[in-house]
Amino acid sequence: MYIPIWVIILAIIVWYYYYQQKKKKVAFSPFQIMIDPHWHTLLTDFKLVDDQSWKEFLNKVDNNPLKYNLIRDGVNFTVLNSDEKSDLIYSNDYKSFHSEVDFRNRISEIEISKDKVGNIFPFSPDFCVKWGIDGYDLYITTPESFEKVIMVGDDNDLIKITTIPYALFDMENRRFGVLKPEELKKMLEKYGWTRKELNGDEELMGWPNEINHKYFKIWYRYI
Repeated sequence: MYIPIWVIILAIIVWYYYYQQKKKKVAFSPFQIMIDPHWHTLLTDFKLVDDQSWKEFLNKVDNNPLKYNLIRDGVNFTVLNSDEKSDLIYSNDYKSFHSEVDFRNRISEIEISKDKVGNIFPFSPDFCVKWGIDGYDLYITTPESFEKVIMVGDDNDLIKITTIPYALFDMENRRFGVLKPEELKKMLEKYGWTRKELNGDEELMGWPNEINHKYFKIWYRYI
């Protein structure tokens, strides 16, 4: 069977054009994330405070002289760029740039006596936001998890609470970074999130998007 050479050339051109179009990526849109933990529920459920120590805890927060306070301000960062080579992250809390999301903050207002934790120092828990496989993982530490530490910095003490999926932000360079609406809904449900739908007025005013969890409220917006 004879196939004209021009047909072969045309087929190669069409295939090459299709392949190049398929490789094209949607331009990355920088976004900001604001994490607001429901501290009372979170710290109570992980047995880091009780009703009696909660009031003392709040007093310490109120008297904290630092400009940034984890309990009062939450965790806020901006993803300026993300590709196969590197990320560029800006910490809105510390006014500093980073190559990855890995923010670990000490909850200094809580000090569990050394007698209760069997250590030579009182224990203060950490709250951590760290990049993961499916999204940005949220962690906390407890006296019990601290016992799993083998060496400083091994992160064995981190207890994962939930994950903020990358798919919320259409991050093509991440696994599950782009999902269809129904797939994204299932992933949010998997990690315990519900999504608030903005009304017309809120969208017009540029109101940030919002997802909610038992332990967190998250706002995010493109910039």
